[in-house]
Amino acid sequence: MNFQVSARKWRPQTFDEVVGQKHLIRVLSNAISQGEIAHAYLFSGTRGVGKTTVARILAKAINCANTINRPCGECISCKEIAENRSVDVMEIDGASNTSVEDVRDLREKVKYLPLSGKYKVYIIDEVHMLSNAAFNALLKTLEEPPAHLVFIMATTEAHKIPATILSRCQHLIFRRVSRIEIETQLRKIIAEKNVQTSDRVVTFIAKAAEGSMRDALSLCDQSISYSGKNLTEEDLSTLFGRAAGTTFHALVLGVAEKNAEALLKIAREIENGGYDLRQFLSDWIERLRHLIIIKNVKDATGLIDLPEDEKKEIEKEAALFSKEALLSLFSIFVKLQDEIRNAPRPHLLLEVALMKAVLIADLTPIEKIIEQIKERVGPPTAVITSPPAHITTPSIKTPPVRATTPVLAVPVQDTAVLWKNILQEVKKTRPNLASYLDQGVILAVLERTIKIRFSEESSFLISLIEKEENKKLLQPLIKRYFGRDLVLAFEAVNESIKPREETSTLVEDALRIFGGEIVKT
Repeated sequence: MNFQVSARKWRPQTFDEVVGQKHLIRVLSNAISQGEIAHAYLFSGTRGVGKTTVARILAKAINCANTINRPCGECISCKEIAENRSVDVMEIDGASNTSVEDVRDLREKVKYLPLSGKYKVYIIDEVHMLSNAAFNALLKTLEEPPAHLVFIMATTEAHKIPATILSRCQHLIFRRVSRIEIETQLRKIIAEKNVQTSDRVVTFIAKAAEGSMRDALSLCDQSISYSGKNLTEEDLSTLFGRAAGTTFHALVLGVAEKNAEALLKIAREIENGGYDLRQFLSDWIERLRHLIIIKNVKDATGLIDLPEDEKKEIEKEAALFSKEALLSLFSIFVKLQDEIRNAPRPHLLLEVALMKAVLIADLTPIEKIIEQIKERVGPPTAVITSPPAHITTPSIKTPPVRATTPVLAVPVQDTAVLWKNILQEVKKTRPNLASYLDQGVILAVLERTIKIRFSEESSFLISLIEKEENKKLLQPLIKRYFGRDLVLAFEAVNESIKPREETSTLVEDALRIFGGEIVKT
């Protein structure tokens, strides 16, 4: 079998070929050239970022016969290490050599001098799997090692390494490889394989790799096996179980057009397609993040790592929303990420969140509301004239000016709908409480309170509503529907209350928004 997976075929053989770890390569190159090689190194980082690869390159560099700070790849030592047949470089799997007996055997072997190279190198992979007794047996050797010995330990879980071991090593932390660096490497490999694809497909694979170069190469091989020589985003979406960009574009259009049916259809496809809902939400929130940035920043070139055609698509999408609506959409789905963790049927929560998103799309910026009020009412006019001397002007008491309170988390027209939904929730567990609340009329939703008025005949219900058990039931529902903690504030009047007419004017809406009132003189 001549086929070799890309992760092995394209494995770096020199420091210059390592992707995404320039800061560590500089440390190691300088240490070798200055003759300050540590006796023990600890490489830590997530999977597939080059820990074992750099360990092998370091072993070649310190044993190379021709160069000072990097392996030549031509000498006998470099070739033997590259082919895994060097007797001076030993690779040990920490997961299968965990006992204290294994470490004692290792301590006996490290005493012997290298046969051909300058150093005897021991690479211990997944070192965190060693037992506590094994770590303790290794301590003395790490503290006073022979001059010819270098330990290189690699782990994905550095927090499991005892402090006594950490203090005796140079700890080098490998970072995740950036998406741009992964994409650059993938393009080289795809071109080498003569595969036809687009920038969006390369970005799709790089995103799915989540900072792991090895995962990216494995996913690339898997994609080619599935699609052949022509990779498409739809094929990768099916293969990886991850929503494609076309799905998110359809979601954006569905929200902007307030097309509830289309949104529910997409939600059903996500469920039936077996997509990971958490991953889907993470990608969707990232899409909303791009929309917010493009909406608020004039030049977002360096803030969004996407192909040009996808950037232009997002720019068109951002033009469909106001800044406030995008921020509200972002909040809805960030909150949904927490809610689905313990939900028995999380896809139902997704459907409801999409319906909330449709309501948010109707959100009118407060600046626009004020402008509409000014156009409707017109600018204030005042004519001041001096009264004749023989006429006495009666004294008029000016009513005190009430401090207005900023509001709302939701549009005014949605307040009645949200309150009705709360009453329906309450009715399921406490129908009596729902009937009590239904006797009142909501006057305004302020920053911290919901003002509700009862007639004098119904005022006795206020004391029943304000019982502690009722508050405990209402507070979570109010926060869920209105988006923040609000307290119910009641008042009773002598006159009977008539429900608010559907044809209320824009001025009346404004008075309710700003907590004002009409003063008759």
